[in-house]
Amino acid sequence: MSISRLTPITRIGVEQMGDLADNLKDPDLLRLENLDTDLRPPHSALEFTRRAVDDDAANSYLPFFGLDLMRQAAVKLVERQSGQQYDWSTECVITTGGLSGILNVLLATLEPGDEVLLTDPI
Repeated sequence: MSISRLTPITRIGVEQMGDLADNLKDPDLLRLENLDTDLRPPHSALEFTRRAVDDDAANSYLPFFGLDLMRQAAVKLVERQSGQQYDWSTECVITTGGLSGILNVLLATLEPGDEVLLTDPI
């Protein structure tokens, strides 16, 4: 059995633009494709993060629906922006990310036997 050479991975636009940006050697240029910057967060954010790392309640995906204070704040924001009233305890879910959000929407809107069309790629 012979081992053939693998074709190198084709570079995509993000890497090409990143290389161009790096070659400029401009300290005022911010690369935001991965939030890869050397800007330090505000001191208050760093202190809050340090405290949260040691707080067991801040290091869990539970409760499933999200923290009550965050749900209340989200509902207030949406109410101000939309003029609609919502009950934070029954009409608001905070997710741990985009896929969790999509799962919650599907669980809330689909019933057994419903048909779903998926695009390709999904």
